[in-house]
Amino acid sequence: MKNNHLFRNLIFLVGFALFGINSYAQSVSGTVSDANGPLPGANVIVKGTSHGVTTDIDGNYTIDDVPADAILHYSFVGYVAQEILVNGQSVINVTLVEEANQLDEVVVTGYASQTRGDITGSVASVDMDEAMKTPVANAAEALQGRVTGVTVTNAGSPGSAPKIIIRGFGTSNNTNPLYIIDGVQTDDPNILNSIDPADIDQMNVLKDAAASIYGARASNGVIIVTTKSGGYNMDRSVLTFDIYSGFSKASNLPDLLNPEQHGNMIWESLKNDGAVLTHPQYGTGPTPVVPDKLQGVPVSVTIPKGGTYWPGAITQTAPTTNVSLSLQNGTESGKYFMSVGYLTKDGVLKYTGFERMTTRLNSEFKVKEILRVGEHLNVAYSNTNTRNDIEMALRVNPLIPTHDDDGNFAGTYSAAAQIGNSNNPLANLYRAKDNYGKSLRVFGDIYGAIDLFDGLTFKSSLGFSLSNWDARSFSPLNPEHSEPVSTNTLTVSDNSDLGWNWSNVLNYTKSFGDHNINALLGVEAVRNTGDGKQVSRTGYLFESPDFYNLSNGSGTPNVAYNYRYENSLFSYFGSIDYNYANKYFLTATLRSDTSSRFKGDNKTGFFPSFSAGWLMSGEDFFNEDGVLNRVKFKASWGQLGNQTLPADNPTVNISSLDEQYANYAINGGAISTGAMLSQVGNPNLKWETSESLNFGVELGFFESKLTFGAEWYQITTKDLITRDNSLISTTAIDAGAPLVNLGNVKNTGYDINLGYHDTTDSEWTYGIDVNFSHYKNEVTELISDFQSGSGGFRGGAMTRTEVGRPISSFYGRKVTGFNEVGRFTYEDVNEDGVVNDEDRTYIGSPHPDFTYGINLMSAYKGFDISMFFTGSQGNDIYNYEKIYTDFPTFFDGNRSTRVLDSWRPDNTNASLPALSQTITNSETNPNSYFVEDGSYFRLRNLQFGYTFGKDYAGKIGSDSIRLYLQGSNLFTITGYDGLDPEVVSYDNLTLGVDSGVYPISKMYSIGLNIKF
Repeated sequence: MKNNHLFRNLIFLVGFALFGINSYAQSVSGTVSDANGPLPGANVIVKGTSHGVTTDIDGNYTIDDVPADAILHYSFVGYVAQEILVNGQSVINVTLVEEANQLDEVVVTGYASQTRGDITGSVASVDMDEAMKTPVANAAEALQGRVTGVTVTNAGSPGSAPKIIIRGFGTSNNTNPLYIIDGVQTDDPNILNSIDPADIDQMNVLKDAAASIYGARASNGVIIVTTKSGGYNMDRSVLTFDIYSGFSKASNLPDLLNPEQHGNMIWESLKNDGAVLTHPQYGTGPTPVVPDKLQGVPVSVTIPKGGTYWPGAITQTAPTTNVSLSLQNGTESGKYFMSVGYLTKDGVLKYTGFERMTTRLNSEFKVKEILRVGEHLNVAYSNTNTRNDIEMALRVNPLIPTHDDDGNFAGTYSAAAQIGNSNNPLANLYRAKDNYGKSLRVFGDIYGAIDLFDGLTFKSSLGFSLSNWDARSFSPLNPEHSEPVSTNTLTVSDNSDLGWNWSNVLNYTKSFGDHNINALLGVEAVRNTGDGKQVSRTGYLFESPDFYNLSNGSGTPNVAYNYRYENSLFSYFGSIDYNYANKYFLTATLRSDTSSRFKGDNKTGFFPSFSAGWLMSGEDFFNEDGVLNRVKFKASWGQLGNQTLPADNPTVNISSLDEQYANYAINGGAISTGAMLSQVGNPNLKWETSESLNFGVELGFFESKLTFGAEWYQITTKDLITRDNSLISTTAIDAGAPLVNLGNVKNTGYDINLGYHDTTDSEWTYGIDVNFSHYKNEVTELISDFQSGSGGFRGGAMTRTEVGRPISSFYGRKVTGFNEVGRFTYEDVNEDGVVNDEDRTYIGSPHPDFTYGINLMSAYKGFDISMFFTGSQGNDIYNYEKIYTDFPTFFDGNRSTRVLDSWRPDNTNASLPALSQTITNSETNPNSYFVEDGSYFRLRNLQFGYTFGKDYAGKIGSDSIRLYLQGSNLFTITGYDGLDPEVVSYDNLTLGVDSGVYPISKMYSIGLNIKF
């Protein structure tokens, strides 16, 4: 009995213990996601045990028998693992973030691809998830401030293509990089305007010898864009809907004189010149009087109180809407991605804007287990109406209203009224509202790939790009102007371009123990053809868009130009990537290009490159568990070419028929058909060759939460190509100067990037990425003493290129102060006692000391915030607009309020010379007054977002819903007086000249992303 009682007690104690254990165990459920939605197949494990589950197709999980004090470990390949204390929670939702250093990511680097950890060249990538937080219209904007060594300058006007420079200006010729978009090859930057940025999967930049696989077109760098493609064996289709809408407003508009200040400016100018104090508008007497109406004009025009602030009169609150819809899926035998997109973006200048529609289809199918066929197809239509009348708005007399008392446009009417000679910029914009530039571009490729045997694949790809552009511009009568046009004119332009490239590549990939080889051999043909024309006609009875046809004009049609071009390239290339034990890396590349643009021995060039890397942290002696867990060194050398020219047959003289200039009545009788020399050839011309040297280091700290990368480079470009105007008479207006190889230039610099990313136990994710770039540009050889920049400015060229100096340095007189009557004084540079043109000197450089970008991001639960800053330091800008706003180039026009600080006997420490009716002392010729510091620091984008939980999203059948608010260009810190310190180059020998940039705008928007 005693033993039975003991047994019963033991059973009771065991049962009580089991009951107690069960009472403190529980089930936990939830969803595991990333920034883009649910993560199927993620692991959820009770830490310290083998007890765990994986998430289902919707990222959901349920794990039973979890102790209340357990820690759950969440992990997924390529993501930072998280550990969360259960602490009695029954529902735990987790958002995993990608590893800061994705060394296993496959990166497209040309005709093949490499994992990021194996790359030995200078290949930079854009984080597209972060880049797309900024509302970009052109995919090139995604690079701005996010990639070291890449400078992106946005022209600001809707539909314009940003200017991209990789590792400084290495040439006076074409500086556009080569764009590779799913195999399509072009150096036309406008192609990125034909892509919906939401379709892009990867954007990689080849900055050094890594680009040599593209040989004669690679010296300006290569930008490789890979679009989304779906995936094989997807469990279901994924539908994504993105929309944002907002508005832009012009910012940083200048301060201009009001009518009272304008009258005082005129009176002071007259006094300084000893002239009679009288003016048709401001009267006669010791002080000017602002009239109520314009005087001496043929219609009644009331002057608005306070005058007209013209920059405000021509700007508007401009709406923007962008919609993208995509669908992707894949089975065992095929995959696809399709999308449609629509963007409408009004300009901040009235009656300007950009509209774009795109559609894309990418697909691939396995015909057999060893055979794959596929295609990429993109179709884009756009319509651009843009003109920039901001310069005119800066100098219109403030007395003039936008309209007269009858509602017609007001103007300057007659020279006798002395209210300037500026057109009414609002009238210009309104009358151009029906102008357009329409573009239809179709591009893509078709390809087939077959696995010949284990490790050897043959791929044939035919890429093509077809574009058609036509534009209409009507110049109507302007009867309110003091210098009215005598007849209206319709101008129509069109061009058609076709480019194709056919590449055939053998790719062999194999591993033999610790030896890994990826080799390719290829042959490629490239051909580009096109034609275009411009025709104008005058004398239109009705100024209505319905009447804008060439057949409706009464004047003789004039063919301004008609052209046709054709060029081709034939190439052989090969490359081998080798690594041993994933510690020692070597890449060798050789390409041979034969170009139709050159003659004889200059037709063919060879472009070799070598690169190597050492992953020191892979050695047995390296302690990966220390603070420093990854170290990699890399170096590269290579030669690259630039065969892109402003002429397709630059080696030969070309004469052309010309109805306007070449036809001539030789004997005074009937007019005979004639030809004129339109191009002077240079049979000895050869392409530019750049020699690139690069050294780099990559470091990872604290399990690669902190990453650091630095590269030093030197790029020497030989045989720079440009037109040598000294070889042709200035009176030979019909033919441009011949293209010549004029010299050499060297760029030396370094790129640095630093990042830190982490996730805390409380699910707070945060990170910072900083990039920093510097280059020094130096011309090392020229065939002449110097090369001047464009001379098409008032006062002549203000830039000069000379040995020992950077390309396009500012050149002019150095202002030293004022003389006793308030005129500029200039430095006597040669100390000969006379100040003249011989005393011109170098007064600034458009090249920055460094550029940088800073990206901050943070997320907690469903909330996220990101801030993106960009900046430039040390570059100068030549503010050409000051010749209108600060000097009497047009005396009766308006001026900047800077003229209030003009020299007077009681204000000798002024910023401007004494006021005058005319320009004296060569004060608007190139001089240091116009050179300003162009440094700036800009908040490019600020975004707040919230991702709704699965429970809420599921109510509409969605996997995820994200709502966000954002602002772009919210502030800019700069000392520059112009509208925007980001100045697009006039040409590559006239850099950094501000001759009227499109106004910068702030943009505020709200966006929504939904995935089904």
